Amino acid sequence: MMFSFMLVMACCLCVWVASVDEAASRELQQVVARDDMAALKAALGKGADINARGDGGQSPLMQAVLGGKINAVKYLLRKGADPTVAENDGYTPMHGAGFQGRAEIAEALIAHGLDARDLHEDGYEPIQRACWGGDARHTDTVRVFLDAGVPLLDRVFEVCRDSQNEGTRDLIKLRWTMENKQPKKMGRVELKETVREKEL
Repeated sequence: MMFSFMLVMACCLCVWVASVDEAASRELQQVVARDDMAALKAALGKGADINARGDGGQSPLMQAVLGGKINAVKYLLRKGADPTVAENDGYTPMHGAGFQGRAEIAEALIAHGLDARDLHEDGYEPIQRACWGGDARHTDTVRVFLDAGVPLLDRVFEVCRDSQNEGTRDLIKLRWTMENKQPKKMGRVELKETVREKEL
């Protein structure tokens, strides 16, 4: 009889702890959007799962990346957030930084040891997602990836060369010229031949 009572109490305690953790994790998702360090600390102190996935399967870190919340990104990384946790479609925070044009966040992720060339199953890298963006912040993010050593070869070069973003195209032209010591003329055939020569 006593054993049954203890078992019931243990189960009730587990359910209560799980519901507290779940509530704290929901709170963490909400405070990330505010970039509020005190609230983040409080939510984690209440037992929030730092890697819990919310809407769209986004972890708090991914939510902070997409929202451009640099303070939250740095804090969550310091507290042990897993930067490889992908959302429902398999995109990691590094891809989120590229897609949203979050240069400072991309720098923070790279400084934390993440691979700037994190290849998604669709065959694209974060730099390519940044090249698709039309704002100056996307060009800044492309520059971060190039500075981190992402090479302008193959599909990376083709996607970035054909960017709709003039600033990104100018940056790619400049970097291509510097890397290859070629004339500034950037015709597709000429550049493809140079790419092939460089690969040999």
